[in-house]
Amino acid sequence: MYSNSKCTKLFLLYFFLILSNIKYSFSIDMNADELYKSCSDYYKWVDKDYSIPVNDKILFNMGKCQGVIETLGKTMLTLCYERKRNVNINKNLTANLEGIKTIEIIEKFLRFAYTDSKLRSYSSSSYLISFISKSWPCK
Repeated sequence: MYSNSKCTKLFLLYFFLILSNIKYSFSIDMNADELYKSCSDYYKWVDKDYSIPVNDKILFNMGKCQGVIETLGKTMLTLCYERKRNVNINKNLTANLEGIKTIEIIEKFLRFAYTDSKLRSYSSSSYLISFISKSWPCK
């Protein structure tokens, strides 16, 4: 039988491995193709097209699409305001999204990304930043 200290050490080792695995799985960035699919599902549901079957993973990814685009949009708009105040911010990180709704960004993103055959080779964040800054430049 194991002694109490060996059981504790074994438990702590398993606990550490589980936490490391969870941290690694959350740190993996989506590629642009996965974001495109998630946003496509989200757009269909907002447009009241319920033809796709939904499970918890699809719902999670639809929420992820909305959250990523809203958060990134607000950040880029804030950086646009700061750029106008003569703060030295790269124009590729800014966008003038004042009055633009999230669903409008998603709709335009879907039309733009549909024609790109190399979506899997881009990270979702870099692809979105580039797309948004070109579509709604900060002036």
